Amino acid sequence: MSTNTDAQVPIGPARPSVTDAERLEKLDQDLEKIPLFMSELPDDEDNMAVEAIKSLVSEEDPETMATTYKDEGNRFFKRGKFSDAIKYYTHALGYEHDNKDLTVSLYTNRAAAHLAAENYGRVLRDCSEALKLKPQTPKALFRAAKACVMLSKFVEAEECCSWLADMMPDSHELQALRQEVAAARQKYKQREKDQEARESQRLARREMLRQAIEIRQGLKFDLSVENAKKKDLYPWEVSEQQVELDQESGHLLWPVAFLYPENKESDFVQHFDEAVSLYDMLDQQVLREPPFWDKRRRYTADNVETYFLARPVGGTDKDERLVKVNSKMRLANILDNSKYVIMDGIPSFLVLQRTGSFKDQFIEHYRQQRLTQEAAKSTK
Repeated sequence: MSTNTDAQVPIGPARPSVTDAERLEKLDQDLEKIPLFMSELPDDEDNMAVEAIKSLVSEEDPETMATTYKDEGNRFFKRGKFSDAIKYYTHALGYEHDNKDLTVSLYTNRAAAHLAAENYGRVLRDCSEALKLKPQTPKALFRAAKACVMLSKFVEAEECCSWLADMMPDSHELQALRQEVAAARQKYKQREKDQEARESQRLARREMLRQAIEIRQGLKFDLSVENAKKKDLYPWEVSEQQVELDQESGHLLWPVAFLYPENKESDFVQHFDEAVSLYDMLDQQVLREPPFWDKRRRYTADNVETYFLARPVGGTDKDERLVKVNSKMRLANILDNSKYVIMDGIPSFLVLQRTGSFKDQFIEHYRQQRLTQEAAKSTK
């Protein structure tokens, strides 16, 4: 008999074919197939053992089943899985039996889970059900009081404390609860006071702005169809970005849009001081650095012209006329122009290169539009 002397003999214990983690995972999978260890019972498997377990469950009396589900709910609650705990308590409440104390404890336990899950309205409903069955239930009153605090129902919270005082006048827990209610109520009152002060300041600023705009009698406003539907707002308040009044200088600070039709680009200035000219704004801020789309540096304050589209209040796009602006004029003087109408509270200006075919075509387009409109009117 020949032997292979070259065969390698392993030294030490053989290496395990699977890791400990893999063995544990397989054990979990095997246990999951045993009905007693299943996390939930399947409905569509042909498993006689499963059917046997279901049969045993169905034969249990309702009180036992309610207790079983309650215990499971408690287990999930302790693990911080409040939504699961609520489901088990709810399932337990579905069983009809004569044990009133069990039902009360299910309502108070579910109230505790709802309280932890910040479902404060449901806390009050469960506590109410518990108190209907057993008025002398401190847990229900404690949890109802805490939910009332979170809902800013301080009168109701204090009523719960008063009822608790009749049951347990010397309770340290009740004393702590009353302090919690009082502190929350005081904090709520302070928040209300601060909010009222802020609202009063807002209304005062709003009135001062209204007066400042009213003094500038040349300002005219119009609204788009969408913004015209907004009621109880001044025309300069309909957009997200709004004009403001500088309290120190008394100047209006306008949100202003600059449009570059040739490049289909735009710029926006949040606070354009009315005392500043268009030229200075373009030179010192808007076009101080070349925009990413102007690599040839064609747009500078000295190399552009500014325009606005004039349209009568209530007019349409067909009524628009192109009006050239002296960019050295202050914004306040431009807005005071009889032809300028501020649309949706935001002044806007068109910026074109001084020379170029696009500028010529753009101006010609509005010239032809004006001639067409005038011809149409003359034929009527």
